Amino acid sequence: MKIVQKIGLLAALVTVVASQAQAQVLVAYCQLGGGCKFYQTQYSYTQLDGMFNYLGTFEKDKGTLVFFKNKQNQDVHYPDRKRNPRELHAYFGGKGEPSIAKGNIAPFDEAIQPESGNWEATTETPTAKNCPPPLESQLKGIASVKSGLKNFKKPFSPAELLPPNTPWLTTTPNMYSAFLLPEANPSFKTLYEFEVKSPTLIKGTATIWIQIPTQSTCEMKTNFTFRRK
Repeated sequence: MKIVQKIGLLAALVTVVASQAQAQVLVAYCQLGGGCKFYQTQYSYTQLDGMFNYLGTFEKDKGTLVFFKNKQNQDVHYPDRKRNPRELHAYFGGKGEPSIAKGNIAPFDEAIQPESGNWEATTETPTAKNCPPPLESQLKGIASVKSGLKNFKKPFSPAELLPPNTPWLTTTPNMYSAFLLPEANPSFKTLYEFEVKSPTLIKGTATIWIQIPTQSTCEMKTNFTFRRK
């Protein structure tokens, strides 16, 4: 496919959510000694493999994606392929049959709740790597974020900051990720990462990758900030 054709598809990349035909991957938020909370995501194994850079192993071998804080107080994630939900819940100290919820995920009670209101968005100059000049020029405006009135749900959902209908994951109490990988066009990938720093400050990064035949992968990264006025 020619580069100019690829450019024409970029707008669709940030507004069209990937096919959900293979979605419903199970994730578990676990606490040492406290068991796990389970959720069915809106992501496929392929999409989560790309989000967490598992290099094809999650797509190939499947499993439950587990998030927990280890004894060193480090946030850890890994695919558990040995245990079903009941066994995984018991492994982390839970009792009984765990419930499995559906939908977007915000399982942490200690998460910061941003204030609704008028938010100002600013972006830093994007950085590009291995991108042909015409493509780099087109990409610079793709990941831009918008100022305006934000009505945040409780508990917080980053949906107000993302393209419409984009699924997302909570990765730590105040970190959120969203990954777009259209199955019809797997050469395009976009990763949004947000961190809620305070009720009036959110920072993040949008990274776009485009695979160009016979060339190195083009990467465009844009850092952005939201501040409540």
